[in-house]
Amino acid sequence: MPVSPDTAQSLIKELYLIGRAIRIALLHPEEGQLLPGGIGVLGTLESKGPCRQVDLAVDLCISASALSRHVTELVGAGYISRHADPSDGRATLIRVTDEGRDLLGRVRASRARGLQTALADWSEDEAEQACESVRKLRNSLATHAQHAGTAHPQPVSKESQGADV
Repeated sequence: MPVSPDTAQSLIKELYLIGRAIRIALLHPEEGQLLPGGIGVLGTLESKGPCRQVDLAVDLCISASALSRHVTELVGAGYISRHADPSDGRATLIRVTDEGRDLLGRVRASRARGLQTALADWSEDEAEQACESVRKLRNSLATHAQHAGTAHPQPVSKESQGADV
């Protein structure tokens, strides 16, 4: 039986509220020093590897100008560096620096500790089931986006999930 419109709307609302709760409960102190979304930009770039800004903007589904603000900030903080593209001297590649990788490590560890604390009354099985449900939802959305011709997110398996953030 297909999902009802009411259930779909409820799920969208809950996902929005989860995103908000994550930002509030799991914010690492260093994240507050960056533009909102800066850690996501940094994590996506780390997963993608060195690339042109325009390609990263496509992966993040944000405008080039929005990404430009993030990149300027992250370069200024020493978390990203710019280098000439060896295949096209007119173009520039961006990449995560060692300082950026260190920041991502601290943020990820802090978020994991915070989530472990928040889920202290959950069993490991409950957490794994929640993770599997979220992964299934993500894959369904990615598949839908691909069929609709708007896709950038790729379905992921448990083993191949990215470490964006």
